[in-house]
Amino acid sequence: MSNYQQFRILKSNACSPVGRPQTGMRKPKVPLSFESWFLVGVRRMEKRGAEFTFLYPGLTRIEWPGKPSVLRTVADFEREYENEYLSKF
Repeated sequence: MSNYQQFRILKSNACSPVGRPQTGMRKPKVPLSFESWFLVGVRRMEKRGAEFTFLYPGLTRIEWPGKPSVLRTVADFEREYENEYLSKF
């Protein structure tokens, strides 16, 4: 192994608390607003293959490939935002 390869391994391991390169998004220091959190979540699920249909104001159908569709209201998203997302701050 060359000195350059050893340097790269040491550098990448030094950045990680558990000895491997960090991946994914970093946790923001200030929580996002509900609107921003909702849009980020919708975009992330769309990248994974979910399809959203906004039926009525406040009612959304989420369809995952090969799974039954799910209906969610704005109250469901707000409850998830408050109970799961904001509890991390």
